[in-house]
Amino acid sequence: MKFDNLFLDTETFSACDLKKCGSYAYAEHPSTEIMITTFAIDDGPVMEWDVTADPRMPRVLRRALREVCKPNTKSRLVGQNFLLFDRLLMRHCWGIEIPVKNIIDTMICAYRLSLPGSLDALCRVLEIPEDLAKDKAGKALIQRFCKPTPKNYKIRRYTRETHPEEWRRFLKYARSDISSMREVFYALPTWGDTEKENEILAIDQAINDRGFYVDIALAESAVAAVKQHKLDLQREAMAKYGGSLTGKEFLPILRDLANNGDLGHKWFEIPNAQKATLGDLLDDEDLPDAARALIEMRLGAASTASTKYDPLLRGLSSDGRRRGCLQYGGAKRTLRWAGKGFQPQNLARGAYGDWKGDEFDKDGNVIWANYTGELTLGIRGLKRNRVSKAFDIAKLCATTVRGCIIAAPGCKLVVADYSNVEGRGLAWISGEEATLNVFRAGTDLYKTLAATVFCVSYDDVSKDQRQIAKAMILGLGYGGGVAAFLTFAKNLGLDLDRLAHDLAGTFPDHIWKAARRGWEFARIQEKNKRAPKGKKAERPSYDLPKKVWLTCDALKRMYREANPNIVNFWAELEAAALSAIRNPGRSFWAGARVRENGDKAVKFTRTVKNGNPGWWLKVELPSGRILSYPGIGLSVEKEEDEDTGEIRTRTRIKYQGENQTTRQWGWQYTYGGKLAENIVQALCRDLLAWSMPGVEAAGYKIILSVHDELLTEVPDTPEYTVKELERLMCVLPAWAKDFPLSAEGWEGKRYKK
Repeated sequence: MKFDNLFLDTETFSACDLKKCGSYAYAEHPSTEIMITTFAIDDGPVMEWDVTADPRMPRVLRRALREVCKPNTKSRLVGQNFLLFDRLLMRHCWGIEIPVKNIIDTMICAYRLSLPGSLDALCRVLEIPEDLAKDKAGKALIQRFCKPTPKNYKIRRYTRETHPEEWRRFLKYARSDISSMREVFYALPTWGDTEKENEILAIDQAINDRGFYVDIALAESAVAAVKQHKLDLQREAMAKYGGSLTGKEFLPILRDLANNGDLGHKWFEIPNAQKATLGDLLDDEDLPDAARALIEMRLGAASTASTKYDPLLRGLSSDGRRRGCLQYGGAKRTLRWAGKGFQPQNLARGAYGDWKGDEFDKDGNVIWANYTGELTLGIRGLKRNRVSKAFDIAKLCATTVRGCIIAAPGCKLVVADYSNVEGRGLAWISGEEATLNVFRAGTDLYKTLAATVFCVSYDDVSKDQRQIAKAMILGLGYGGGVAAFLTFAKNLGLDLDRLAHDLAGTFPDHIWKAARRGWEFARIQEKNKRAPKGKKAERPSYDLPKKVWLTCDALKRMYREANPNIVNFWAELEAAALSAIRNPGRSFWAGARVRENGDKAVKFTRTVKNGNPGWWLKVELPSGRILSYPGIGLSVEKEEDEDTGEIRTRTRIKYQGENQTTRQWGWQYTYGGKLAENIVQALCRDLLAWSMPGVEAAGYKIILSVHDELLTEVPDTPEYTVKELERLMCVLPAWAKDFPLSAEGWEGKRYKK
């Protein structure tokens, strides 16, 4: 049987909650069954197989599936979210294993193009005709037929026998999904579908199929401990303060404690009990001890530590492994991996560890000189239900989530993480040779910048100066200003008032004068720009004391002066993007000359359609992979220059994308620094992805990818070493010549950070 594409979709029933348990546990559940299969071959008619009416597979479908299961076939199976759903259902319900390389998942194709993943959203964005778009009424039918009814219902399950008319509508809905998916498939550009990305996708699926072993006893003990801790805190609050830590009682009690009965005190109007507000109060040294204790109790009682464990436990397979926790391309555009169900990408570093080390050697490396065994003792205590009072239960359980990922019996974890790969990537692609030489020499980048900024020798850089430089590098590399520096300064625990005091009078005159102009400009902006109704006013000064703001802005300018090629890179990117948008079909370049033929690193091209400007801006990375910006366009507005006060016309780059806060599709705006961030993060992702085939081939079986880190599970033998994994991860692809890549790792039985 010869064909190009088999379009296929399934409708299923299960008593298992898909959202809570994940697709692997769902597929393995004994109640799970495929009720309906709809399919079409190439442009042929949409056919249906009602499995509930006739369990015999239609001959044409059986022959088509047999063809796409052949290793060397040119036929492909096309499905929406097929890899992490339908593929697993067909494996467990029918015993059919379709090779990943023979599957085209339209959701994955969409992610590669920076488009939304859901079928209905794709139909809207791609403007699929309404008669072919996804039937929105289908959600109610899925709720009815694909899930059991509530326990108090007489009918435990709706079927074709109990509700025949609705079932006919359900069949029609299932057929419409094939039509919609087929139209989406034909409408999607193909430049994201490359041989290399398909190789990486196959490894991604192998990682998801493999999963990782879970310390079930630890996870269950942590959940129980957090639950009991919350109850204890509520009882204590009621006994001490006569009210609950939640509900309407909390704020009046807090205000009374914070103000000690003084109605004129600054804390009288505490606006709300949000976590951020309470955190700001805790940062104030003048807050009364009683109010501080109450807030800490509230935060402890509201701890979400236990919620991290639920996806681990509910999604377990029968062999004790958790599968399906990686979403390929979940971080759209860059194609970095995101979490799915259980979120390994945002696990807290934690308040407890087995090692303490606050001293630095001459190269800025932490000296691990003090083994405390705190975390080990905490884990032991949780599993025995006898945690020492020295531990904060909420913080301990937040720390031990990571420790629930363990090696299988007879195995060990070998883990390695790239060292400051984004900083290296930014220096490499921008041609910032001074920074590259620091990395090549193996010296400390933060100390090197601190020595430049503070006009001291490398060896005389203090710990505080290094931390300031660290905040500058982490916060300012992508065109960020005061706000970006503040974010990282806060994360690193910098005292801003002390910072402003210690650095007073140390900046060059031209830097300080420029910072003062920036301050005046920020104040004028605040005065002239009133907030639209219902929105928060823009505050360029961020309500900071003047000296603090000036110091942060001066540090921003010092960073830019110390990294001229990075600053030029931002400008080059924006100029190349603008030129490409205005000149469809022509290519424009930016960055360092890192390509083998001498071309610059990044190529911008706007597509052309029927002789007219196309909908897409394509950005080619050194790896050859394309970053896509759909719905590309320009927006023109007037603005005042903060240094000169001149009114100038500003042209902004706009495109269509998903708002990271609202998750709604709409207009987004970008600029040189933001383009740099997308490109560098995508570059770093490609370095990690390009290393995966070699890591797997050497026997280091990857069980997770967390940011720039690979977790592998290997036999517990001396043949498998951290040094070898580090080496494998740092094998440079041909397109990354002279990239100063470095990795550091560890081995053990339990995941840590």
